[in-house]
Amino acid sequence: MTIKKPINESDAAEVSAAGSSGVPERFRLDVDPNAGRSSGGVAATIAMVAGLAALAVVGVLTFVIYQHWEFLKGA
Repeated sequence: MTIKKPINESDAAEVSAAGSSGVPERFRLDVDPNAGRSSGGVAATIAMVAGLAALAVVGVLTFVIYQHWEFLKGA
């Protein structure tokens, strides 16, 4: 595996001078400063509603299967 991010000689000098504390600086991800949490608010709400609906469906199906099992045991 190779790192494709180029490193300048001045950066290499800083890394070697800083020791192991300078290593994470090379691998830091570029983050968009304009990106905020508000952009994912609607998506998070939709995901939460879908998750709760799925949980309700699982609960109903569990109840129905249990009732069917009790019916079969009594027959």
